[in-house]
Amino acid sequence: MRKRGIAYKLFLIHILLFTSIFIIQIVFQSIYFEPYYIHKKKQNMEEFAHTIESKIKNHESTDTINQYINEMSESNNAIISVIDHQLQAHYGTTLNNNYSQFVVRTKDNKEYNIIDDFLSIDYKELNEEDIISIDGLLLNDKESLVLPDKIKIGTRILEPTDASSIFFEGFTISDEDNVNEQPKPITIEGKVISKPTESKSFTAQKNVLIQEMFVMTNKNEGQTLPNQIYTVRDTQTDINNLMLIENVAGTDLVILAVTSLQSVDEVIGNLNQYYIILFVFTMVIVIIIAIIFSKTLSKPLVKMSTIANQIANQNFSEKYIVKSKDELGQMGEALNKISTNLEQKITELVHANKKLAQDYKLQLKLKEKEKEFVANVSHELKTPLTVINGYIKGIKNGVYEQYDMKYYDVILDEVDRMTEMVQEMLDISRLESPIYQLTESTFDLWHTFLKVYDKFKAMADEKGLQVLFEIDEETYVNGDIKRIEQVITNLFINAVKYTPKHNRINIKIVYLEGLNKYMFKIENENIFIPYNEIEQIWDPFYRVEKSRSKEFGGSGLGLAIVKQILERHNSSFGVNNTENGVEFYFDLRAVSTNCLEY
Repeated sequence: MRKRGIAYKLFLIHILLFTSIFIIQIVFQSIYFEPYYIHKKKQNMEEFAHTIESKIKNHESTDTINQYINEMSESNNAIISVIDHQLQAHYGTTLNNNYSQFVVRTKDNKEYNIIDDFLSIDYKELNEEDIISIDGLLLNDKESLVLPDKIKIGTRILEPTDASSIFFEGFTISDEDNVNEQPKPITIEGKVISKPTESKSFTAQKNVLIQEMFVMTNKNEGQTLPNQIYTVRDTQTDINNLMLIENVAGTDLVILAVTSLQSVDEVIGNLNQYYIILFVFTMVIVIIIAIIFSKTLSKPLVKMSTIANQIANQNFSEKYIVKSKDELGQMGEALNKISTNLEQKITELVHANKKLAQDYKLQLKLKEKEKEFVANVSHELKTPLTVINGYIKGIKNGVYEQYDMKYYDVILDEVDRMTEMVQEMLDISRLESPIYQLTESTFDLWHTFLKVYDKFKAMADEKGLQVLFEIDEETYVNGDIKRIEQVITNLFINAVKYTPKHNRINIKIVYLEGLNKYMFKIENENIFIPYNEIEQIWDPFYRVEKSRSKEFGGSGLGLAIVKQILERHNSSFGVNNTENGVEFYFDLRAVSTNCLEY
């Protein structure tokens, strides 16, 4: 409990430290950072205003003063203008009627530039593609400059304020503005096709500068505006700006400067992102510390819990390493004893269950084989027994002549057939037994085929069949030679039986280089197997020629035996209909002649 309490207290200290860092950062941002930033801005504005005043008093050239003002404007993101009491600009930014807010295209495809009316109309409500109607003054027919007096957007009407009217009554326009001497009233209707591309910050600074000129137009004659820097919020863009007014001593000039405070908002926004990163980073540190605590203080319990879960899942491979003699060490020793004893008992039980399950499955399999064997024997022996029974009764009752040998020959043929059938069924039963083992050796596949061919050549010759094969080289393979000879025998006899008279049987042995195997192929011509019966021909007692089973003879077990033998050899085997007839094939693992001992 003591260690646990200390771990809890240390963890709590780190949480408090983590929280304190964020509280300090938030307090710094909300109380100190923004005032500090504005204070530095004001200092910069006062410094460059004093410098401009000094340059004017020293009668430096207009180009020099304008160059300095441009540099200060760029470095401080400000608009600076030096004007007289008649609002005529002497240095810096000038205000003329080139403040186009948007362009309107009328139905006759004529475009009008709607100029800024100095914040008297809230242009934020306008969007491109808006259909509007404007009443105003056409200031310049050539440039199509229109000063709006009223703008109608659907049911909304935007009109200028009184301040705008006062300003324009006293506002003078230079010759450079190219405005008509007598502005003409005009009404236009059309679609807004473009809006100004100036930045939001620049628009706010320009608006504040113009607002200050409104104040100057309404001041009393001879009254001087006080030198000051104050914050002005532009209502159109919702941006705060610092406005500087500095009278140049000994002249009627006034320095007006506006700088946007939008950047401080951006900085604070970036700080918020910084806090997120800091939070993630600090959280990682806290997690690392928690992991360290977990390893140093809780590692024994975690380890024993893991081992206990493994024991529950019957995994007894891992043991707890006892490093102390306290209660945790004693618990670890007890856990190890439980694991060892439980593993021993479960292992014994599992082995007993496995043996019991194997014996049970084997018994079930043997019973199934026995049932299948009895059923097949009963079915297949029914016909020959019936024939034998009929002939014997016929001889006994005098239906057949007692000494006619042909009846005895029929009975002997049926007995031989039954004997062959029983032998083949016993063969299948042995091959299917899980305890049956192949007697593998290395032998020549061609030599094995020739041995079978010599035995049954007379059968092929009797039907006038032509057996074609060509021996190029020795083909040594690995397998049970006795069983492979049985496979080749069954396939060859099958081919001889089902090939029509005076046709061909083709024998090939092909080396599969990529698989290092030899493939044996036997093709009998002019006979085909229905495609829907190809997979069934390997089943015991299945015959394709059901209507002519007596003609072809056999028990129907030959191919079933072939299947069992080849499966025991892990051979790839099968049957296909070819262009000429039916082809059976199987493969065996090749053995290099260099490995043979002579």
